[in-house]
Amino acid sequence: ALKINSSVIDMNLSHNTIGDEGARHVAEALKINTSVQKIDLMATDVGDDGSHHLAEALKLNTSVMHIVLGSNEIGTKAVGYLAEALKI
Repeated sequence: ALKINSSVIDMNLSHNTIGDEGARHVAEALKINTSVQKIDLMATDVGDDGSHHLAEALKLNTSVMHIVLGSNEIGTKAVGYLAEALKI
């Protein structure tokens, strides 16, 4: 639904246990969605794999301006992926 939804601009999934698999699904939607500007994934059990999927999606997505990933199990390597994806 998020792939084709053009009215959602703020997505808050914080404190839901979506894990890496859920992050992968969010990432797939973000590759296509052009309306979401803010994503809150705080405390969602996202780890390195999920972060890598999100990073790949953020390379393609031009609408997301704010992403919250605090209180997750994201390691140094995944932080590198995200930093690379967010370069302007």
